[in-house]
Amino acid sequence: NIYLTIDSNVQMIVERALNNYFESSKASSGGLIVADAKTGKILASASRPSFDPNIKDIQNYMDPLVSTAFEPGSTYKPFTVAAGLEEGILKGNETYYCDGYQKVGPHTIHCSHRSGHGLITLSQSISLSCNDALMQIAAKEGKNVFARYQKNFNFGNKTGIDLPGEAQTASLLHDAKDMTAADLATSSFGQSFNCSMIQMGSAFCSLINGGNYYKPHVVKQLRSSNGEVVSNIEPTLVKQTISKETSDKLRKYMKETVDSGTGTKAKMKDYTAGGKTGTAQKIPRSAGTYIVSFCGFAPVENPQVLVYVVIDEIQRDSQTNTGLAVEIAKKVLEGSLKELNVAKSSKK
Repeated sequence: NIYLTIDSNVQMIVERALNNYFESSKASSGGLIVADAKTGKILASASRPSFDPNIKDIQNYMDPLVSTAFEPGSTYKPFTVAAGLEEGILKGNETYYCDGYQKVGPHTIHCSHRSGHGLITLSQSISLSCNDALMQIAAKEGKNVFARYQKNFNFGNKTGIDLPGEAQTASLLHDAKDMTAADLATSSFGQSFNCSMIQMGSAFCSLINGGNYYKPHVVKQLRSSNGEVVSNIEPTLVKQTISKETSDKLRKYMKETVDSGTGTKAKMKDYTAGGKTGTAQKIPRSAGTYIVSFCGFAPVENPQVLVYVVIDEIQRDSQTNTGLAVEIAKKVLEGSLKELNVAKSSKK
């Protein structure tokens, strides 16, 4: 008998949230992962369209949360900043001027805010989701540092989760030796490479929990037919991705995202929250189709729960409406924190 890390009550919260929001948005597909931010174990997961139990070829069924790869968009920006902080390239007091674009060789690469953000701080490069600032940061880091930290956070490699069909996606990262200036610029804000939801969720946990990258898992125990414990599956620490000091700074920057940036819809009454919104234009770019997402966590001072929401091609409303992903995440965060009896934040 297999016993899972899935919390049935949290799973119910997730299913209800996805049902409500997907019915109203008519999105083509999407998914949601809830993880223990400290150990990476999966507390709930669901996708839309949902699993069809009548599927004939069930042996070849693959969970899209682990098997589908996509460009993550701006949810990757904190990783770019983390690399700079960890290497000492960034100190935290930097400012950047965003005029709405960067010229990279023959290319003009635009910011998400076409008219420009003006003069912004390092923390605002995340909270306001400024492509221009991120391109400047990545250029200062250089392709070797950038590519090394992508791999350090395990992008391009399997997480090793105990589910079938995990996407490798390693061939969809640019090696430093092959990375052009334009590749570096666009990769800094989460385009021109792919990842799966489980890769992003696991990496994000390490970003906020002090730098501890754990192997994600959904099986916690095996028991014999008479109930005897055959084995317990304990959390497996794989590596240290960044220092606690860098992690602390990133949590502070992402709290700003929720307090005054692109993720204000995630504000909660009883808990501090942080996170990062994402918008990725799908290929072909000319089609004008988008994936929106939000990676959120709470409480900021001691993260317990991570919620990662991805929505593909919203039909009712703008396809770039990241607010929808943020609303879903807030609903799930509130319900999960209460269900798991997480202590309320003492200060907001």
